[in-house]
Amino acid sequence: MKNFDKIVEDGLRMETDFKLGLDFKDKVVKLIRKRERISQRKFYLMIALGMITIVGSGLGVVLYFADFQAFASLGQIVPLAVLVGSLVAGIQYLDKKLVKDKMFKQLA
Repeated sequence: MKNFDKIVEDGLRMETDFKLGLDFKDKVVKLIRKRERISQRKFYLMIALGMITIVGSGLGVVLYFADFQAFASLGQIVPLAVLVGSLVAGIQYLDKKLVKDKMFKQLA
């Protein structure tokens, strides 16, 4: 994938002996935008699956450690599971923003 992008970039920088059509630039931009959309869809799908997994994990933890007599129904367990899942997601976000970004900046 990156090799193809490099070839296209090098080709666009090189002066040619022939003239390209007026719509050549539009076609290249369309191709790049299409790839960006596909990449963005994959990213959002992974985010959605991750959030479902996090909330499911929170529900599993709550169900495993909960005293079932304390909860009258599943309706009281689900908000607690969402809270636990949100806490896990928040910790992961903070880890990425505060720790990993600083590490990468130091390495660069």
